[in-house]
Amino acid sequence: MSDNSNAQPSPSGAGFTLRPIYLAAALAAATVFAFWGGIENLFMRWGEQQELSHGYFLPVISAWIIWSRRDALKGSLGKPVALGLAGVALSAIILVLSELTVTSLMIFQHLAMILLFSSLALALGGWRIFWLTLLPIGFLLFMVPPPYWVITVLSQHFQLWSSQLGVWMIELLGIPVFLSGNIIDLGDYKLQVAEACSGLRYLFPFLSLGFLAAYLFHAPMWQRAVVFLSTIPITIVMNSFRVAVTGLLVQRFGPEHAEGFIHMFEGWVVFILCLALLFALISILSRLSGRKSVSDLLGLPEIQARPDGSQWTQKRYTLHGLIALVMLVIAGAYVHFATSNILRVPERSDLAGLPYELDGWKSYVQEVDADTLNVLGADDYIITNLQSPEDEAFNLYIAYLNMQRHGHSWHSPRQCIPGGGWQIVDHDYASIELDEGESFSFNRIIIENRGVKQLVYYWYDQRGRKLANEFAMKSFLILDAVRLRRTDGAMIRIMTPIARDEPESDADARLQGFLRTLDPKLDAYIPDASATATQEFDPND
Repeated sequence: MSDNSNAQPSPSGAGFTLRPIYLAAALAAATVFAFWGGIENLFMRWGEQQELSHGYFLPVISAWIIWSRRDALKGSLGKPVALGLAGVALSAIILVLSELTVTSLMIFQHLAMILLFSSLALALGGWRIFWLTLLPIGFLLFMVPPPYWVITVLSQHFQLWSSQLGVWMIELLGIPVFLSGNIIDLGDYKLQVAEACSGLRYLFPFLSLGFLAAYLFHAPMWQRAVVFLSTIPITIVMNSFRVAVTGLLVQRFGPEHAEGFIHMFEGWVVFILCLALLFALISILSRLSGRKSVSDLLGLPEIQARPDGSQWTQKRYTLHGLIALVMLVIAGAYVHFATSNILRVPERSDLAGLPYELDGWKSYVQEVDADTLNVLGADDYIITNLQSPEDEAFNLYIAYLNMQRHGHSWHSPRQCIPGGGWQIVDHDYASIELDEGESFSFNRIIIENRGVKQLVYYWYDQRGRKLANEFAMKSFLILDAVRLRRTDGAMIRIMTPIARDEPESDADARLQGFLRTLDPKLDAYIPDASATATQEFDPND
């Protein structure tokens, strides 16, 4: 006679009454209530950024994977684990903290939602349910939009790689071509590999498709990893091929082939070719394992029920569900009704008056068009060429923001410089000690374009801190949003040309002298932490 003392209760029996269903529905409603801002931001980002538009489909795919495992899930219910409630509490804390910062770093809310789903699986269904749902819930990570600055940095690198590989392919065809930054010079025509052509519109959806293909691929784990990781080089190579084809068409038939329907059609064709290469790789790897038929290549894996020996009970399910429900409702209520979304902005002088502070200097202020101003996104700015009484030449750019939110932040010079045809030939961090004894670090960059060099310093001056590192800047931004209810600040960039035979040390001495002259003048234009806030804004308006 067999021992059935550890037999798993039938999900269709007394354990699955209407009450658990009602509780699950209440938890779903509480999740939407608590994370409404993050959910709204997801749909906004998916709709506004084409490289993220595939995000609409990923929750559906995740739900499909879970549905395909429904029989295994029913047979694997185990004792609800209290550790899952700790995960629910952590996700609620992250939600509240993300709202308190007022910086709208929504990625924390999105990640907290995914943590919540896995935590609920553990808290309500036990360890087996947790492991069976970990992959489809983890798949939701591909729907999370990266921060704007991450997309900008990735776009910069992909633009350069696509430009370089694309030019190499054009040269293979015997067509004379010159590359300057992201600008492809074909003689009569010049093509700029813009952000929209960087390849990110392929990469993000292709990564999620690669992960799904690896999941469906009947193969050893190392082959699945190869399939997934191959999406990155395939994207780069095929986007470079698209750039090369565009350059060839423009050179042969005119610039109208670089835009409009034909350009969009090329994009769809290249994406289909990316998929074809991915499945060709799957076919090759499958043959290495002795599989030949399509049914042997791809398909839903068979997941068997695995009872964990502990008993699922409605009483424990209800207890954990009610605790999780209370935590979500409290966090949601705090976010919607108790947190202050008011940011304070201190009084300051307009940057237009800054050149007049430099006695004896000549200033040639540069005006920018509306499109460029929109890209800069600054609430106040100044771009001016300066000439010292000793006839030394400098360029000064300051962008000031009243607040940072919803991606409204500075564009790092490291991201913008390559697009103008300049190449960054050296980048490191340097420091300076000012006359008042203050010292701080800044980014030191040497850029070059067709033999012309310039020395660039830039740093972030925000609420009394001068910072070189973007990560440190973002960290203090969160701290000051909670502590001071302020996210204002400035990005400062100064430049000077390096003469052909001039030592770099001379340019450094000249630029550091300008920095020492400039810094005392900035107090009235860039308020420190002690400045009195005279205006208040709701960043959600």
